[in-house]
Amino acid sequence: MNYSTLMILGIFAVSIFSISGIASAETSAKSTNFEKTTLVEFTNNDASEIQTVRMWLGKDSGEFKSFKSEKGWTGTKTPQGVLVFSTSDPLNSGESVKFGIKTEVEGPGINWKTVDATGNELAVGKVLPGQTSAPPPPPPQDNTVIPTPKMDGATFRVIPESPKTGDTVRIVGDGFPPKTVFKFTIDDQPLEDIQTDEKGHVSGTAKIPITKQADRVEFSLVDNQGNKKTISIRITQAEQVAAPQNTKKLTVDQGTSIAEPGEKISAKGTGKPGSSIKITAKDPTGVKLYEAVVPVDNQGNWSHETVVPLDAPLGTRQVEFSDGLDTITRSFSVSISKTINISSSATKYNPGDKFVFNGTAKPDQSLQVVINDPIGKEIFSDILELDSTGVISFEYQTAATSTKGTYAVIATQGSETEIVRVGLGELPSPQIIAKFDKLNYASSETAKITIEGPAKANISILIIDPGDKVKLTETVTLGLDGSKVHDLVLDGYKSGVYTAVIKHTKSEAQLVFSVGLQQSSGPILMQATKQEYLPGDSVLVLGSTNVNVLLSLEMLDPDGKVLKKKDIFSDKEGKFSEGTFRVPSDAKQGPWVIKAKSGSNSADAKFTVSGTITKTFSVKTDKTTAYRSGDYMTIIGTGGGKTQTVVIKILDSKNNEITDLTMSSTKEGSFQTLWPVPSGMEPGKYNIKATVGGETAETTFDLQ
Repeated sequence: MNYSTLMILGIFAVSIFSISGIASAETSAKSTNFEKTTLVEFTNNDASEIQTVRMWLGKDSGEFKSFKSEKGWTGTKTPQGVLVFSTSDPLNSGESVKFGIKTEVEGPGINWKTVDATGNELAVGKVLPGQTSAPPPPPPQDNTVIPTPKMDGATFRVIPESPKTGDTVRIVGDGFPPKTVFKFTIDDQPLEDIQTDEKGHVSGTAKIPITKQADRVEFSLVDNQGNKKTISIRITQAEQVAAPQNTKKLTVDQGTSIAEPGEKISAKGTGKPGSSIKITAKDPTGVKLYEAVVPVDNQGNWSHETVVPLDAPLGTRQVEFSDGLDTITRSFSVSISKTINISSSATKYNPGDKFVFNGTAKPDQSLQVVINDPIGKEIFSDILELDSTGVISFEYQTAATSTKGTYAVIATQGSETEIVRVGLGELPSPQIIAKFDKLNYASSETAKITIEGPAKANISILIIDPGDKVKLTETVTLGLDGSKVHDLVLDGYKSGVYTAVIKHTKSEAQLVFSVGLQQSSGPILMQATKQEYLPGDSVLVLGSTNVNVLLSLEMLDPDGKVLKKKDIFSDKEGKFSEGTFRVPSDAKQGPWVIKAKSGSNSADAKFTVSGTITKTFSVKTDKTTAYRSGDYMTIIGTGGGKTQTVVIKILDSKNNEITDLTMSSTKEGSFQTLWPVPSGMEPGKYNIKATVGGETAETTFDLQ
């Protein structure tokens, strides 16, 4: 996360002055807060140098989740939850340093303390949200917040016993407090952080600076409260080798400080020409996560690039860059950033159950939700107006006759998309589901495709241009959660309509998007195919305008509330159609309208929603054109007996029964079922006969 972007909300500042017993010590603290992230800036206003800054939370403020420090500062989190930031280049008077902190709760009070190079406490205070100025609180009682560890019987030694300057020594010891972070120092100069194991055993390595003078020195292990164990050893001078004139000092320009699993990261810098740079990444406990050796070219430049593993643990790690003489440490975080988070109350539901979803998204903005059934047909859509909390909550009632399989919930807010799968009658299958962040792009833009599928699966992407030629083929790998937001660079794409085929083994998704289309400068004609609809009916609109232009459609209820929005485009003949609009099952009766707009031109398709159009029992199919073997036919009945058994028989032209289906009607007397047309049926006209109680309704369909 780029903390410079977080200074937009909740700005507050606190000045902390010297406490009793600390002469002339003064530190000012300025804190900027946004949601659960806080940027704290400390300024040294005293003559004493600040070498260490410690921060901790109150008992009701949760704990620190992650942190980030400026260049030259190293941060660690102790087992007691205290953040300890230290530097080998102390903060002089008038200088400032910033730390980024992420916490469990929003805007907590943050206690802090500054310490000089000799371990003397300089100032102590507490940052409180919304407080512009406050006197310093009393210093925390370290023996109650962080118990003083017992180190009376602790011992340690270094190997080799007679080291030289520039040597890497091994530190081993026993009898220390378990799972405690100690700073290993030479003459009070910090070298490495070492954590004891659960038995209090010490094991670690550190490098003696090549610039250290040969003399008797003190090696110490110091905890975060200043308690330490010290041994005195004489070190000898290493043989000096004259450095060539063209030697460059080690520098690091870390290009990436935060990344997601599967994302590419990079770093570059300078060093001695012809040498190599060792890069080592460690977790907060010192466990090595990654290591690479990078050559330095003849000009003294080096660069390195790698990909964060898909199964990389989330959190902050320290990355060391070493040329054998100097070591530079940087912080790097692995995190997943999502603005929409939705979860279902269950993974598997039974027919007749109610889908229940909850989550969060950006507050005070609208969120469009669409639910597709197992064959990809849209069965529900709504626009949720979120309040200042950003809380999401919506439901969908299934029927006893609802199709079993995997249902996809697609939530969109701006350019962000979240996809959730749930199963009806069975566990959800990892089928491919994909969505572009919008419909039309400029050739200078990058399209974002949200893809859901099997975890860590390799997914092929095929882009077909307006001339039905293959424009691009590439492969992407999904993350551990089965998701991926893929960037599609559109540089060089000509104006027109493109098709994206996203495939994995037997599952695939086809999407259309356009590049360079414009809004219409001519009139728009549009109408619905019927003038009257029932709740739950699909609404098909047909229209015409200029060729290859963008249109925005929205459906409004009798109160003027927008229930769904959809962007479409006209074809090369200027025609357009859209059949994904559906009258809600709880729709208000009265005049409804679908509005089309493109530029300054607009058109309305008006229709009426009635409780019932007729009380006569009727049955129909979802289309009037001929079916083929393998098609899915939706059979719909209305006007029959309420909450009764429905028997549907499929008959051929000779009145021979092909199959029969049984279900229950709703409390409104309607029913709906999905029937897969079997293979092997002969082409011709077939009859559908539905019976509810003593009433019978019939319709026909053609098979080709």
